[in-house]
Amino acid sequence: MKPARVIQSSIMALGIALSTLAAAPVFAAGKPVVFLDSAEPIGLDPMFSSASAGIMLSIHEGLFRLDNDGKVVPAVAESIKLVNPLTWEIKIRPGLVFHNGEPINADAVVFTFARAKTLFAAGKGDLNFALGALKYDRMEKIDNLTTRIVMQAPDPIITSHMVNPELSILPPKYYSENPPEKVVFAPVGAGGYRFVSYKPGEGLVLKAFDKYRLGKPPVEDVIVKAVPEVATRISELKAGSADLMVGVPPDLKPDLEKSGVNVIVAPSYRRLFINLKQGLHPALADVRVRQAMNYAVDCDEIATGLFGGMAKCSIDLVNSPNSNPNLKPYAFNPTKAKQLLTEAGWVPGADGVRVKNGVRLSLNFDTTNGSYLMDKEVAQVMADSWKAVGIEIKDLRVISSAVSAQMRAKQGAGFRDLMNSSSGPDYTCQGDLLLVQKDSGSNRMSWVDDKFEAMFKAFSQEFDQSKWPAMCNAAQAYVAEQAPVIWMFPEPTLYGVSKRLAYQARPDGRVYLNLVLKGVKD
Repeated sequence: MKPARVIQSSIMALGIALSTLAAAPVFAAGKPVVFLDSAEPIGLDPMFSSASAGIMLSIHEGLFRLDNDGKVVPAVAESIKLVNPLTWEIKIRPGLVFHNGEPINADAVVFTFARAKTLFAAGKGDLNFALGALKYDRMEKIDNLTTRIVMQAPDPIITSHMVNPELSILPPKYYSENPPEKVVFAPVGAGGYRFVSYKPGEGLVLKAFDKYRLGKPPVEDVIVKAVPEVATRISELKAGSADLMVGVPPDLKPDLEKSGVNVIVAPSYRRLFINLKQGLHPALADVRVRQAMNYAVDCDEIATGLFGGMAKCSIDLVNSPNSNPNLKPYAFNPTKAKQLLTEAGWVPGADGVRVKNGVRLSLNFDTTNGSYLMDKEVAQVMADSWKAVGIEIKDLRVISSAVSAQMRAKQGAGFRDLMNSSSGPDYTCQGDLLLVQKDSGSNRMSWVDDKFEAMFKAFSQEFDQSKWPAMCNAAQAYVAEQAPVIWMFPEPTLYGVSKRLAYQARPDGRVYLNLVLKGVKD
């Protein structure tokens, strides 16, 4: 019997329909909207924590950002143009101000990029992803509303890299005069919501910013409250004490709807996978072992059983429409998995666990519970699948979202052998490939491959877009064969939304409050 058969048949039979919310015709001021998050924020200084990116980009604003359709659009910036292969000129929107009234101008942009570079060089902050993607030499002031950024290498998709929350533009006076320990939980930004207060256990209180560049958001007051347990978040929604949560379990959808809560099932470009950490257990350095671990997992069974058929297995390194149509997911084939493990020299020991040169194929696996949809359950199914081919999961540990965020920092320096993870959409092939590029903060499995690096360097510096599809497909095919992760699928996202709230789900699954909250009626 397949290990994945432990999944409840009642969930397997669940039919999920796509739900939608009609925009409320009239929005009235009333009690605050309460958004239930899975963990307390680690910090609200964008350069020190990108863990709560949605909340971060509700308070802060970058030069560019992704709109609700996933398009890169100007934000603080008004325009950008290429001066020469290494230099771009950026015009800043006139008349913008930060929450404290400081002007948003060239001085603020130069200060922000200099601060990021200084922190990164000192090994401080959480900037590995942002500065691993955007490799710039310096930002220069031309006039009050014009800057130039000088790159270390040509970068055809520079604006895509500038949407990262870590590079949100900051007010120079405030962040120069106050120490990091103060500003980390007293942020001043340029986003649609300004910070009011924060107290662990009680929530983060935000208020709509009336001078926001897109106009004052339609929802005046928001409280972001940390509730780690999914069951408790569900109970608060049903009781009417909360308005929004992300990650409704598929099997609870009918019950939640019966209680009067809307459930939106939205397609997502958030790709789920299991990291295979390099440099710890020697087995994971062998491509045959990594391939075997993929063959041993019945992804289709997980997609059907735990996700009600909403998920579709794929080698989801790059999002549509840039994904390689010729790539097929690893088929469930435990016989093939055993064959590859034996070829790699890992043979069954007396207790069934494979051994090589006296070393057991015994791995440690960390999973969150509620950070991703059905994450703990998926981890258990996979552990059972690997056991069936002779791979022991010595310790399957459930950790909090906050601990997970800390372990993801510094290219996953805190990871053990296996850990569940995800990658949001970059909307460019080059950006999505950063998941496995050696310098990128997204490469938390520490996988380094010289052939891929050469392919990526050529692709990332190519300005001729007619060459991009072939280069993109070739890179994806090579990485799929090398299997640096356990491939899964894009995560379907289920939102629980109170009847009084009008909400627009984003394909990246992020809750940018000033963009997704469309209004409230009381």
